[in-house]
Amino acid sequence: MSKAVPVVLSLSMLALADPALAEAPSFVADGTVGVCTTAAFPPLTFKQQAGDAIPVGIDIDIAEALAKKWNASTTYTTTDFAGLLPTLGSGRCGLIISGIYINDERRKTYDGARYMKSATVLVTKADNAEIATPENLSGRTIALESGAYYKEDRVKPLNEEFVAGGRAEVSVQDYPTQQAAYQQVLVGRADATLTEEAEGAYRVATTENQFKIAYTWQSDFTYGIYMRRSADDLGAVRKALKELRQEGFFEALAKKYGLDPSVFDVDHDA
Repeated sequence: MSKAVPVVLSLSMLALADPALAEAPSFVADGTVGVCTTAAFPPLTFKQQAGDAIPVGIDIDIAEALAKKWNASTTYTTTDFAGLLPTLGSGRCGLIISGIYINDERRKTYDGARYMKSATVLVTKADNAEIATPENLSGRTIALESGAYYKEDRVKPLNEEFVAGGRAEVSVQDYPTQQAAYQQVLVGRADATLTEEAEGAYRVATTENQFKIAYTWQSDFTYGIYMRRSADDLGAVRKALKELRQEGFFEALAKKYGLDPSVFDVDHDA
């Protein structure tokens, strides 16, 4: 009578056996995904208390869901916005998810997968009755988070329009965080700031009559998860995002944060 031979399954074999798990990208090292984020951009990525080790928010929930797909845990490296791509490039993390837009310039160096729609908003103090449109910014000062796309894609075309019309340009002050930009508006050193729609709405809702959204640009901007160049890794991230969509993850995420579910209606392959 033959003896039963014990079968030992490796983690990779278990992953293949479990349909809920997806093939892990190459940046998953020793069962861990290193994530770069600012942890300073609520409700996408932020710390509930300054001393918290782990950030929370929409982006963090997505990072955790992706890691679970790859049977991995997460570690977080926080930096200011301008330091996100250099930190990724240096290999200190495997991906960025931090309210960073997909654009052609960034895609010249890194791969990016879309996951959420956004729009730019103009935020002023709640009692500001003089600024209601971008045209009202002529001759005024705005505070921006360093490294954000707004200076090139919003302010530059606006200043070109002002110069062509013989009007004063809008001046820009750069600050390391969006929080610092808001502070300049609050104390009167700047007239307004630009941010993204969900972050602006969160800020207005969580401060008592301090700020308001004065204007919203119509746009096709989408947030992206960036990683170092690898067609296989990009494909793995896109595949996992599509699986999460099919499982109802993004619908539940929208409900959790009080968002219209359509903000997650993006083409992950674009």
